[in-house]
Amino acid sequence: MTEVKIILWVCLALVVWTYFGYWLMLKVLSVLFTREVRKDEKYPSVSIVITAYNEERRIAEKIENTLALTYPAGKLEILVVSDASTDRTEEIVRSFTHRGVKLLVIPERHGKHYGQGRGIQMAASDIVILTDATTFLDPDGAEKIIRNFADPRVGCVSSEDRMRTSESNAAGESMYVRYEMSLRRLESAVGSLVGVSGSFWAVRKHLCDEWIDNMSADFYLPNIAAMRGYRTVLEPEALGYYDVVRDPEKEFIRKVRTVVHGYEVLFRFAAVLNPFRYGFYALEMFSHKLCRWLVPLFLMIAFVANILVIDQGKFYQLSLAAQAVFYLLAFAAYRIRNLQKLLLFKVPFFFVMVNLSILVAWYKYLTGQEYVVWDATKR
Repeated sequence: MTEVKIILWVCLALVVWTYFGYWLMLKVLSVLFTREVRKDEKYPSVSIVITAYNEERRIAEKIENTLALTYPAGKLEILVVSDASTDRTEEIVRSFTHRGVKLLVIPERHGKHYGQGRGIQMAASDIVILTDATTFLDPDGAEKIIRNFADPRVGCVSSEDRMRTSESNAAGESMYVRYEMSLRRLESAVGSLVGVSGSFWAVRKHLCDEWIDNMSADFYLPNIAAMRGYRTVLEPEALGYYDVVRDPEKEFIRKVRTVVHGYEVLFRFAAVLNPFRYGFYALEMFSHKLCRWLVPLFLMIAFVANILVIDQGKFYQLSLAAQAVFYLLAFAAYRIRNLQKLLLFKVPFFFVMVNLSILVAWYKYLTGQEYVVWDATKR
């Protein structure tokens, strides 16, 4: 039984490391030293690329929000890419052409990533901001995110996510977003982000010369940046606001899709996991991405191992009981939605749903299912 105990402890240790140990290590490192970013309030020319598919409900509001940015108008190019929209999206965008908004129409659907790539090709500026049609910015959002490029070592800059919806059924998602943003702030302070907020971020255009049409640029471009010696940093004052998905099933599908894209990038750029070549960035990638995506496996192995050693003492009996109660609370919250309003239930529920989505994503990835073209999740 010694081997089973070792397996149990290793799996539990990796789960603890993923969610607590890694964060704590970064916190300690941030106290000891930080890597400053040189910021400047100068205003280089910037192109904003907005991708949209059938966004007639939101696109006018998004464009008005973008036009309201306080960034000098003469240095701001606004380009909307329509991924073969079939509603009034393109008509609405054209109504803004007299205000300088440009429209690029993709005649056949190829997906968000393809559209972003075509938009970047068309962009006239050396720095490009990428943002979704469903994400809204503060008036000074462009200024805040762009000022980081005064540092020549910075290749990509991420915004911080903010949820506009405050409904109680979004509490678990809100907690997760706050945790993720805290982790990113620490990574940015001591090293480099391994991914950016795909709804609002910026990149040096020359880093996009290896554009991959069917992969998530908000994950692979930070890897390309690291491989070329650039940092990816967080700008905590550049905020992207979005509504939470009210339908739990749609939110679950969105998470699965996001993780599948993550696997594709991770295995394509697996070289960055080499600590002898990429140093601390490799540890960040291992801890933030690979370990987190292996947590469901760690949890299942730990549960089975715990059953096998339950007769080895009271500790193992209590640990198995604790796991069982945790999963029962999650299941109860799934069956009785009102329980999700209570902290005792919503934390286990959200934790289990996140890891279940990761598990489903593994199945879809390993069976070759892709999400190149999809309907945007309605918020």
